[in-house]
Amino acid sequence: MKNIILHISIILIFSCKHVNSESKGATIHINNDGLYFEKDSINSVKDKVFEEDCVFDQETQTDGFLKGIKELENYVWDSESKTASIQISDNEILKIYRGGCTHFVLSATYEIKNLNLSFPKDKEFVFSKVLWVSELLKEFDLIKIQDDLKFNNFTFENDHNSIFLDLKNKEESNITYSIWVNDHSEYSEISIIRDMN
Repeated sequence: MKNIILHISIILIFSCKHVNSESKGATIHINNDGLYFEKDSINSVKDKVFEEDCVFDQETQTDGFLKGIKELENYVWDSESKTASIQISDNEILKIYRGGCTHFVLSATYEIKNLNLSFPKDKEFVFSKVLWVSELLKEFDLIKIQDDLKFNNFTFENDHNSIFLDLKNKEESNITYSIWVNDHSEYSEISIIRDMN
């Protein structure tokens, strides 16, 4: 953390000197993979000033894990956000994220228009969505997820329009599973999240 603050301080001092001299287009950009100082916005010359010390290799975080899954073959991959978007129906989009720096996350989030979800009233619907995508994405441990849902082996938190379920079947201490249900006015979200730290 001290290194991050030191680098940001140096960048700010350096960029202020450039702003006061001949390069008035100096800006700082923070991307998923690091911090960049743009010397001259007209020529778009960028120097990478700081890159986070990532535990997980950013270059290998691709859409390869989706290849060969027939039900998801029409996805659109965004390599910048490491997210695939799949139009399931007119009212439903599935977004699958796979990546990370210090925590490697695999998440599948349904965005469903014109649907107001509540838990536990819509428990079976939520669980069916979670199990469907967990069966397709082999990195999810379907058996553990099924067991936790079947035996109500989870903690439950309700916060206004969000419901958070933390699955308790944690044989592997560095992997956790959570389910998140969020109800917006125009749509609802259902997510299954696998976090490896």
